[in-house]
Amino acid sequence: MTVPSGGDLFSWHVLDPAGRRVGPGGAGADPRRAMEELARALVRERPGSRGAVWAVRLVQGRQGTYDYGGLVAQGFHDPESGEVTVESPEPPRSIVLRP
Repeated sequence: MTVPSGGDLFSWHVLDPAGRRVGPGGAGADPRRAMEELARALVRERPGSRGAVWAVRLVQGRQGTYDYGGLVAQGFHDPESGEVTVESPEPPRSIVLRP
């Protein structure tokens, strides 16, 4: 997977339909696994929720603080179909979970 520069890790998070951060989030070294974790988290949240995976680096001297690089993938929990889709633009890659 081609990764935007700026990241040794991949951080993911979920936002509810109102844009508030909800549910679990995380970080890891594998971009594909981060996309899968985002998809699983979106399934557990309300339809209309969305999320993202970012390339990140730990900020030296500031424990638990990330410097965000490029966007790796975006996810959405469709309110009409209940389907969860997480897509990465480069290279084109998708994860789809159906209800």
